[in-house]
Amino acid sequence: MRYLLFLLLTLPACQQQSEASYQKQSPAPPPADAEIATDQISTDTISPAVFTSAAARPSAIDSLKKFIRTADMRFQVKNAARATIQAEDIVLSQGGFVIQSQLNSNIESQKTTPVSRDSALQTIRFSTHCQLTLRVPYTRLDTTLRALGRLAAFLQSRNVQAEDVSLQLLEKELIRLREGRYQAELTETPENPNAPKPERTRDSRATNDQARIETLKIEDQIRYSTIHIELYEQPRVQQSMVANTDVAMPQSPLGLRLREALAGGAELLLSLLVGIVHLWSVWLLLAAGYFIWKRTRKPAKSV
Repeated sequence: MRYLLFLLLTLPACQQQSEASYQKQSPAPPPADAEIATDQISTDTISPAVFTSAAARPSAIDSLKKFIRTADMRFQVKNAARATIQAEDIVLSQGGFVIQSQLNSNIESQKTTPVSRDSALQTIRFSTHCQLTLRVPYTRLDTTLRALGRLAAFLQSRNVQAEDVSLQLLEKELIRLREGRYQAELTETPENPNAPKPERTRDSRATNDQARIETLKIEDQIRYSTIHIELYEQPRVQQSMVANTDVAMPQSPLGLRLREALAGGAELLLSLLVGIVHLWSVWLLLAAGYFIWKRTRKPAKSV
């Protein structure tokens, strides 16, 4: 009976101790404010880190494998012409070079409104795009992408790729070795009238040379990464006065004079209103003088 009573008294204490130790061992959940702060990402600015990837950074695996690194991006800038020059300067500063730089302005709409007999208002809505093909050393690809990211106002797409071409290089090298052995064996074989030695030698050398050229192309793509960029800006509107060549415009002198008179009257009324606003201090002094005169004026005595 004593042992039973002892067990009943010590069991709740052991349970509380185990719960306390579990709470100490288990990590505390993050506060609600921290979770909200983590989920909220500012959309006002774009971090340059978004433009790069782990595929653009060389690592220890490059000593074992060979990679061709490429990057394709499309983003919006504030000024396409200025951003194009800045992108080219960034690539040159990183030891790279420019393959293509094509800047175009696409006219979306165009409208000519006659203003007078001799002049018209031309309104053009256009957008400017630029296509860039850049080459940079593969060791500077990550830095170049981060620098280019500072030009963007809105990122539409980004694709960074690292293609493993180790087996392709091995294949081309085996072709060259095989053709070299074939040429050595060909000099020792007797002449065959059905397959002359000069033709077989020429074909073997052509295959060997082609494999060598493809190897050099792959090695060049490994050493210098290729970046394809398409940047664009928001559509803009440009207005300018041009000669009126619209033959459909009414040529009636009375209609033209009435139209010019209305335009001149509206311009005169606008100038008058602006002049009245410019004299606001005078009107304020007159109002203050009238108020003082009204307060100090003595009422006339009735006879």
